Amino acid sequence: MRPETLQHLADAKSAAEELRQVAVAGWQQERILALAVERLLTIIGEAFVRMRASEPDVLDQITDAPKIIGMRNVLVHGYDALDPARIQDAIALSVPKLITDIDVLLTGHGRG
Repeated sequence: MRPETLQHLADAKSAAEELRQVAVAGWQQERILALAVERLLTIIGEAFVRMRASEPDVLDQITDAPKIIGMRNVLVHGYDALDPARIQDAIALSVPKLITDIDVLLTGHGRG
């Protein structure tokens, strides 16, 4: 695995862990928290966009990677179409598995 791919995985994991701390009950009503949630999701999605270009076989090992990239695209290009309930569902359903998938990939390469 390329060094930049390992860095993208580490960046995505860090953002996902921070997301679990920031996306607390009521985050949608707190502008600063909402912006933090959006930024962290964007970081994860952008890391995956870059991995898709350089090592798509690694990205294929991450559950819901295409959906996460799609969420990034909505956050970046369709900010006026955001649905906070859908974002919350994505966080609740995808982030724990995402962290596990990244840990498996990083552990296999001496990081984690």
